[in-house]
Amino acid sequence: MKYAFFLLLTLLLAVVIADALHVDNGYALLAWHHTSVEMSLGTLAVLVLFVFFGLYLLTTLVVKLWTFPRRVRVALARRRELRARRATAQGLIDLAEGRWRESEKNLMRHAGDSEMPLITYIAAARAAQMRGAHEQRDTYLRRAYEMMPAAHLAVLLTQAELQIAHKQYEHALATLKRLQELDPQHAYGLKLLARLYKKLGEWQQLRALLPKLRDAKSMPGRDIDRLEARVVCELLEPLEAGQAGAAGALWNGLPRRLRNDTSVLRAYVQILINAGDHNAAESITREALKSGWHEELVVLYGLARSSDPIRQLARVENWLAEKGESAELLLTAGRLCVVAKLWGKARSYLESSIVLGGRPEAYEELGRLLQSLGEPEQAMQAFSDGLALSLGGKVKTFKPGKPRLRRARG
Repeated sequence: MKYAFFLLLTLLLAVVIADALHVDNGYALLAWHHTSVEMSLGTLAVLVLFVFFGLYLLTTLVVKLWTFPRRVRVALARRRELRARRATAQGLIDLAEGRWRESEKNLMRHAGDSEMPLITYIAAARAAQMRGAHEQRDTYLRRAYEMMPAAHLAVLLTQAELQIAHKQYEHALATLKRLQELDPQHAYGLKLLARLYKKLGEWQQLRALLPKLRDAKSMPGRDIDRLEARVVCELLEPLEAGQAGAAGALWNGLPRRLRNDTSVLRAYVQILINAGDHNAAESITREALKSGWHEELVVLYGLARSSDPIRQLARVENWLAEKGESAELLLTAGRLCVVAKLWGKARSYLESSIVLGGRPEAYEELGRLLQSLGEPEQAMQAFSDGLALSLGGKVKTFKPGKPRLRRARG
């Protein structure tokens, strides 16, 4: 189209020149050695135009022929890229819709021509993981690294994620250690390592990792606080009564915010109770309740039986007057009455606790009390109801029995 335009323009110029020279067409003589050519000036002008246009066409043709192979290569490459883009898009759609095999097939069909080989191979690795082809998954990740060595971190993070999901914990640990060597402060890498330590039960390593998690802001502060409390509880839990010293050393090294954490406090106080140090357990629980009222700590206070149960019971009864009755507080009062051998009050408190809340522990305490009072049928009913409640079953509405005037045994 462009060349036709130039041809028409040339002809138009020739007509204009010919019309201008119609009155006096002039005279032109061209001589070279012994040869001469005569023509009108208009003819010469038209000839020059045609020669110029011919040379232009010839030059353009030569350039087109010279660049033809390169233009063919560019066109073919563009076609391959378009085909790869469509296949990648379809593969990602299949991945999102859960068609793992189709996704992997579409993603890898033209992966070599993809404009985004890293995304293509990583997506294919995820598809292979979902269909259980873990060796193929690793092959795709290796190809992703070979295609883009600069994206080593992205490949390692993906590999660790997939290994953790497949419960290949030892492999994942090696991958994340390699990641730590490359970037020790990588936020998501630290988060994955914390998740892995948690799954492996490596609580000491996880505790050592917590400061890095805070510095890198890998997780919200509250989540890190909860995780730290969980770590301390897991470290305290296996300590037995004979290891109260080790538990105390760990407890003394904790910051105040962790000492005030209910789960950590319960774990440590339980160790003290198992070790027979009830006075320390009672004191720590009582001070914690002053700082913050928690029903679980109230229940724990009933297990920490000091050397002066009457005084401890008086404190609980003061709490009943101040805080009002609750299932947990009544259970604690009932337990302390048993320690103080106040059988009637103990029964009344435990039955009231069951009426208000019905914790399984209240049924168990009442069952033991009724058994010691010589009421085996009622005791068995209490034990049965408590077991049913602990297993998630329903319990009939509790009706307090009439106490029998009989001394408890034991």
